[in-house]
Amino acid sequence: MLCGGCWETWDIGVDGTHGVMLEDVEFQPGVTVDVFVNVYGDLDVIDERSDLGSCQLAVHGGVFAAASWRPYAEALGDGHCVLSADMPVRGNSGVPVGGQLGDLDLHDYVEALDEILTRLNDMDVEPKTILGHSMGGTLVQMLQQRLVNEGSSLEKRFDIDEAILVASDLPAEVPWALGDSGNLTGLIDAYAVDDPVHGLLFEIPVELWPAFYFTDLEGQVVPGALTPEEIEAGGFNALGEPLQAIHQLNGTGGFGSRPSAGANLFLDDTRLRVIAYEQDVYVQLAESETLYQHLTGDEDSHCYVPVLGADTVHTLQFSNPQALVDAIAASEGCDYPHDDDDEDEDEDDED
Repeated sequence: MLCGGCWETWDIGVDGTHGVMLEDVEFQPGVTVDVFVNVYGDLDVIDERSDLGSCQLAVHGGVFAAASWRPYAEALGDGHCVLSADMPVRGNSGVPVGGQLGDLDLHDYVEALDEILTRLNDMDVEPKTILGHSMGGTLVQMLQQRLVNEGSSLEKRFDIDEAILVASDLPAEVPWALGDSGNLTGLIDAYAVDDPVHGLLFEIPVELWPAFYFTDLEGQVVPGALTPEEIEAGGFNALGEPLQAIHQLNGTGGFGSRPSAGANLFLDDTRLRVIAYEQDVYVQLAESETLYQHLTGDEDSHCYVPVLGADTVHTLQFSNPQALVDAIAASEGCDYPHDDDDEDEDEDDED
């Protein structure tokens, strides 16, 4: 029997996914959302709630839902699991109370991510690895920056040993050809919707997903691309994101720059890996390598992981999840000089 049938405290999402419902997560003062933390992968490894700490924790991208991590979790195989929280108005989470989805921005998402991790820790659920895909990668950087500014870090606050950015968006400090071209404002505004219930949103109709997310650098839809029907059936897509959050992410629409992530941000005990895709039309390989070097100070790029191949598009995690699993596994032994190494050296000196 799956542990999903023997652990009495599971919550079950509207799509049947096992997980944990965190009620009244605060995004802004007076604005709360019931956030569902989905559990994907092998439930047999979870005998009690604290065992959820053995799972990786993954943050989904903009206009994606947590289910976009399910194929990756399944590709990890037996003995592995992934936690992923649905942001508001998607998947198994609720709608904002006290405000609209369109009222939120990236800082509010970071506030919520901090609270989600805190409440999981209060349940003795302490994942050691955090992954962020696309916009989720930016949220991981922003959370680390916020904690460092407070004199803390992902490791000090949440005991997170590993951060993995997957096809991550870029901070203000890293040059970005597409974002710096000035061409994104019109594109974003073209998909702006004034939703009567949820406010101003950025929405990509699911029928356009192949063109947005499954095309290579030549503009061709790649082999293995999912159809709109498969995307909806998998629950990978969301209604949309707050329009202002998408403008903030891209430094458009009145935002003077993209969110900031300081140099050497990952020099504490949290090791960083940056996974980049050859055929990603949004972020070039060289830009992702610059991101890695900026965040770690490692000019030799020991833990920068390019994934090559004809199908390596922005959404590879669910079009060919095994390729992502293999890339992470192949780079498991990577390392670069950071505080953990200094501590080891100090211990050796004392010996």
